[in-house]
Amino acid sequence: MSATVTTNEQREAFRQALRHTREERGWSQRRLAQEVGVSHSAIASWERGSNLPESANVVDLERALALEAGTLARLLGYMPLETMRREMRTVLDAIMADPDLGQRERDLLLAMYRELVRQRRAEREPGQAQAGEARSDEREQSS
Repeated sequence: MSATVTTNEQREAFRQALRHTREERGWSQRRLAQEVGVSHSAIASWERGSNLPESANVVDLERALALEAGTLARLLGYMPLETMRREMRTVLDAIMADPDLGQRERDLLLAMYRELVRQRRAEREPGQAQAGEARSDEREQSS
């Protein structure tokens, strides 16, 4: 999670941008939730502005919605665009870029990776995880 304090204006801008982009794609909240690997209720609460996603979920939202890196993250003040671009080199990028994998293999690896990350997050005590820890883990796994 980001240590940044998000203003009401940032929250509203993010909420509107997320909903607008999802609707522009013709996707339901359930479809976006499946693409990102979160619950339908998480998408609904982000669009209502009652909760905000963690920075890792924002990256997943940007990928799923085919947005330029940092588009949604900047609205929340999570990190500068240049930092976001450096952090985009992850396991997910490696999986998608590997020409030896077919779509079935990519889908399987992505599902396995997201499940492993979800399990690791669930094991952590709230507040103990440092902001860069998950990204550091991803970079180590991709090399």
